[in-house]
Amino acid sequence: MPKIVELRQDRNLIRSNFDGYKLSLDAVPLIRQELNKIPYKATQNDAQYSLLHTELFSMQNLLYADPWCRTTTYFVSTQGEVVCSNYDESIGRPQAPQVVYRMKSEKPRVNGDYNYSMRFISEKYCVVCNGKRQIFLLETGDRRKLLEWKQVSSAEICNAEESCNFTIQDCRLDIIQEQKQISMILGNIQTKDIANGTSNHYMHLYWAKWVQNDTWTFNILDSLEGRGSLYYCAFEPRSESLVLCSNREIKFKSENEINTIGTEVLEKPQLHTEKNENSGFQWSQTDEDITIKFDVKEDKEKTDYNVKCTSDKLTVKCSEDTLLDKVLFSKVDQDLTTWTIENNFLQITLSKQISSLFWTSLLENGEGPKETLDNINSNPIPMEQQPIANLEAPIEDCDFPIGIMDDEIKIERFNLPTKSVTHSVLLGSTPPLFSTSLRPGFPLAIATRQDVDACLWLQQYNPSKPDVWALRHEGNLHAFGYVQASKQQKKFMDCSPDLNYAIITESHRHIFLYKSNYDSENSLRNRHGPQVQIGKQHLITLDNVGEVLGMATAATVVTFLTEKYLLYLQIN
Repeated sequence: MPKIVELRQDRNLIRSNFDGYKLSLDAVPLIRQELNKIPYKATQNDAQYSLLHTELFSMQNLLYADPWCRTTTYFVSTQGEVVCSNYDESIGRPQAPQVVYRMKSEKPRVNGDYNYSMRFISEKYCVVCNGKRQIFLLETGDRRKLLEWKQVSSAEICNAEESCNFTIQDCRLDIIQEQKQISMILGNIQTKDIANGTSNHYMHLYWAKWVQNDTWTFNILDSLEGRGSLYYCAFEPRSESLVLCSNREIKFKSENEINTIGTEVLEKPQLHTEKNENSGFQWSQTDEDITIKFDVKEDKEKTDYNVKCTSDKLTVKCSEDTLLDKVLFSKVDQDLTTWTIENNFLQITLSKQISSLFWTSLLENGEGPKETLDNINSNPIPMEQQPIANLEAPIEDCDFPIGIMDDEIKIERFNLPTKSVTHSVLLGSTPPLFSTSLRPGFPLAIATRQDVDACLWLQQYNPSKPDVWALRHEGNLHAFGYVQASKQQKKFMDCSPDLNYAIITESHRHIFLYKSNYDSENSLRNRHGPQVQIGKQHLITLDNVGEVLGMATAATVVTFLTEKYLLYLQIN
């Protein structure tokens, strides 16, 4: 049973007096650089019709920023050339694009091949996948000097079906006991036929490792599969665990094979049985509390119930009937025990004596029903009737995601040695907004909507305590969660590494730039209220540039890759 982790906002990062964005008519410099190399954009074939295929082919960012030098970006041309574009901050102009590597001659690309993908794993190494079955480890040298790249090693992914194509979802370099190890997640979409003649599409994630001995050795360690969209994928340091976010369940494929033999499904051993004499209630836990819920019996009132709690035992009675009288899994603070009856539930809240201790069961010796992860803490009031946080700002239709209201989106931490999910973050039905690199060499940060804001979270991991894991609130994009909800045509979203601005781009027409500070702001105040802070919004219109294929952010410039141009939006 995974441990439930809560997202806890740092109140010091939230601006309670932020009053939205003001549209600015100031011009934002946009430099166009005509392309002499055409970017490669993959095309789906007739068999690739699912939503997973559409997301993979249409929403992939084809412009890759160097995390160690954010103003330097790369894309791959139709000729298999890695093209570098560099914006020189000292003169405020881009340099001419330059080819730094050419893929070896390969078979002509056809519809259905995936896009090229690349990841920079250090200041001198890069991993590239050709969208088929080959991956390359390249030595880039000092990338600031725009040197020609050299191939160190290559590998062909052979543990998969003949027709499989692949894309890199994440890649990380770790040096363990003076040995270089490159861990990577390679994704591809497969189709499975089911009994009634229809088929389902699955995202398969291959967990692979490249290890340097005398030569580089490539192995696939395991694989995971799920039917949902993949919103986030990032290794933690040392790459023993992987953090994924999806709207459907993801499992280790080896686990599925072990549990399924022919048509017979072998049930996994469970700590608790469904049929139990103490199954008339449900329970859940946080780091500090235990919540238990009983259904209120008909014609019974609060005075008919009696709850008695000691440090290690809980007794619940209704009139003469004993609903529960058992020893608890661990000790609680009896002085902080509370209980109430609301919405036809008797709800009891216990406070753990040992915070962050994960209870594998409610009662000692593994007795009692399993922990309920879904709906135990859900609000019984329908969403349209729930109060909104800011009563001055009426709720709008765009605040509710379309078509995903029934999805349960989770961030989960998968541990390879134990092949299990150790931690889980419940996001409800609202998917993450985007993921971005804030610091080179660190896992990607993930942005989620919290009320009207967008909060960025970084993995918090201590190698000496592998069982302790959390997401730390790293920064805040004020009111960005609210403004992005109305942009129905958005393709890419991102922010600067210093979080001074956020940006949204459509596929063809508009760019929306949001700066957290208004340049001319000087002690703005409401007429009868305190001082407020406002941000600045810019609207940039794109004319005849073709489809936007990629975007990369830096502190002073945003680079866009389109079908015809490289565009440089100067922030300062």
